[in-house]
Amino acid sequence: MAKALLIIVTLLSGAAFAAENGLSNFPYGAQTTYAAFVPAPGTNAFYGYSLYVNAGLRDGEGDKIHGANVEVLAFAPRFLHTWETKLAGWNVTSGGLTELLYADVKVPGAKDEDLGPTLIGLEPLNLSRTFGAWTFFQGVLIYIPLGTYQPDKLANSNVNYRSYAWQGSVTWIPSPRFEVSINAAVEFKEENTKTDYEAGPQASITFGTGYKPFDNSKWDVGVSGYYTDGLADDEKSGVTVAGGGRTRKFAVGPKVVYWLSPAAAIVAQWHHELVSENGTRGDLFWLECALPF
Repeated sequence: MAKALLIIVTLLSGAAFAAENGLSNFPYGAQTTYAAFVPAPGTNAFYGYSLYVNAGLRDGEGDKIHGANVEVLAFAPRFLHTWETKLAGWNVTSGGLTELLYADVKVPGAKDEDLGPTLIGLEPLNLSRTFGAWTFFQGVLIYIPLGTYQPDKLANSNVNYRSYAWQGSVTWIPSPRFEVSINAAVEFKEENTKTDYEAGPQASITFGTGYKPFDNSKWDVGVSGYYTDGLADDEKSGVTVAGGGRTRKFAVGPKVVYWLSPAAAIVAQWHHELVSENGTRGDLFWLECALPF
């Protein structure tokens, strides 16, 4: 492949009360740049993702909860390997990641913070293939929580449940200067055994565009964002929670990419959340890199 896949891991699920309202381990908003691309066959890639979030909280009607605020600082290293053997003409890629998160949560009359590991993410089977200007990608992810979880705390570095996701991406490159990527995903979550809370499946669509304005092709500028919505109501102890608890969000913002080589890049992007129900609403600042080896 000519360029490496750029993925950022979103870590807003560090706030325990927010996760109970449907936030996900899957990084919706992440696959915005060459989303269907992976390392070339027989090679590896390292991805480093960092994220800062400053957000308020919104109820089921989208109204602001005054005096409540969440700050998150997160880092996630990720490794991928593409095997030389193909499956019916498709490239086969495997890998994994881990996450470290710091969360600072404030609500009226109380505040809390936590620092610790978040999860391990396993990617046993990803498939990708290029047809002319179009590249397609699909794969499964398994998320396993790490660290400690205390249900009486406002802030926890993990959500205390396993989840399983499927994602599919398509990247269109009509010219060497222009790129469009779309990622669609759905995540299924197990029950949080310490709170008896089970969030419904979460679906998302992530999008991004990039254009190289200069002849040297070192810079991409573009727009990226995401839309996510719950597919079913949340339950606590087998009973549907009041209002359903589904998280719905829409965010958009600018992104800039600097290419160190045809397959190595640094990406910076800002997502401003314009719509949010049953979750946080604020600004997400991403900085990531992709380094093949």
